[in-house]
Amino acid sequence: MVSSIRRDPASEHVGGAIAWLRARPWTYAYAVLVLWALVPELRRVIDWKSSFSSVSLVSIVPLLSLLPAAAAFFYTARAAKLQRPFVVAAWMWCGAFGYAYAIGLATGNAAAATYTLLGFILPMFFGMYVATMDVPIDVAYERIASFALALSVPVALYAFFQYAFPPPWDLYWIQQANLVNVGTAAAFAFRPFATLNGPGPFADFLALVLVLNLPRLRAANVLRLSAIALNVAALALTLVRADWLALALAVLVFVALGPRKFRNLSFIGVAAIALALFGSNAAALLGNSPAGIQLQSRFESLNTITTDSSFLDRQLLFGNALSTALAEPTGEGLGVTGTAAKLGARGATADFDNGYIARLTEMGYFGTLVYLLTIVLMLAYSIGRWRAANRAKDLTAASIVSAAIAIQVALVFLDVSGDHHAQLSGIFFWLSYAFVFGASRRNELADN
Repeated sequence: MVSSIRRDPASEHVGGAIAWLRARPWTYAYAVLVLWALVPELRRVIDWKSSFSSVSLVSIVPLLSLLPAAAAFFYTARAAKLQRPFVVAAWMWCGAFGYAYAIGLATGNAAAATYTLLGFILPMFFGMYVATMDVPIDVAYERIASFALALSVPVALYAFFQYAFPPPWDLYWIQQANLVNVGTAAAFAFRPFATLNGPGPFADFLALVLVLNLPRLRAANVLRLSAIALNVAALALTLVRADWLALALAVLVFVALGPRKFRNLSFIGVAAIALALFGSNAAALLGNSPAGIQLQSRFESLNTITTDSSFLDRQLLFGNALSTALAEPTGEGLGVTGTAAKLGARGATADFDNGYIARLTEMGYFGTLVYLLTIVLMLAYSIGRWRAANRAKDLTAASIVSAAIAIQVALVFLDVSGDHHAQLSGIFFWLSYAFVFGASRRNELADN
């Protein structure tokens, strides 16, 4: 008798995907970053060619690109390579969002809750994927940081082109998506967002790429400095003050913790002077006087932030949203805030303009507490690893970990203006932790 074994097609596909990942680890990592940076622009072109839809399947492509990293974790022995601090953080993160997801399912908000859950959980698996690569973590850092900076160059250049000569699909997006905080759909009359969905995500991307590349200033060349200067100029053009402040805070953290302080201060001083020159000569450089005046007034508003109308509106919204959130101790469940709310009963985006209030609204007292404890614990573990690197006199590792801590601090600050531990920002968050606890350095920098 000839026996036959039935093969599971799904398992075969997963196995094939895992084999592809093993053979091309860097291709996959680069592809993920490219998709997150460019797919929103593709979605706008498709909408312009066909018709606008508030919910587009194209938009979930970047999120789906993280599934292979999750599959690699579950179908291989990668989990065994993770260090305990990473495992503890991952379990706490999943516990917090798993609780809120259950609430979301119980309230009949399955689609929106699932989308929100994936936006927070899948970036974690990408961080695990990088942390368990069989390469020295400084090599992994150098590859990803250099690619992210290279990717940001065409994105930033497109922002300047978009600002001066806006393509019809970008103008169509401003009008149809009702981006009231962007400006008017006309040249020099809106805040550029390049290939991303809005000025906020674009500014987040630029700021996080800049912080990630701070350790690379020690060997900066003309091309690298030019790319950094371009990113700083594009970030200024977005007029997103939260990211300006977050970048400044991250730079201060990096200078305080990182080695080679004099060299770092020298480069950062040059960048600050260049930014000041750009701001004071914005009208001439942009070729548009009103645009230059708007940029200068935005910088000046930082000195009078407490009387700024935008700040006062946020304060009012914060108070009302906080009262509502505190009235629901168990939380309303995932999917009732942010973009995901379009998939739920509300049928429209619910923007809280504050990530902490959004978490409290969705996750209740318990979920929010675990969420905050996870972030604090990860920061504490990272500081412990920074101390170990300094004790070992490993300047490269100390510099990389300092940048990772700077990213984590910047994201904690940015959560005041919206969720910044999910989606693309979530990828940078978990990448920072991967660079702190890369598998190949587990013995070299083990905590004493």
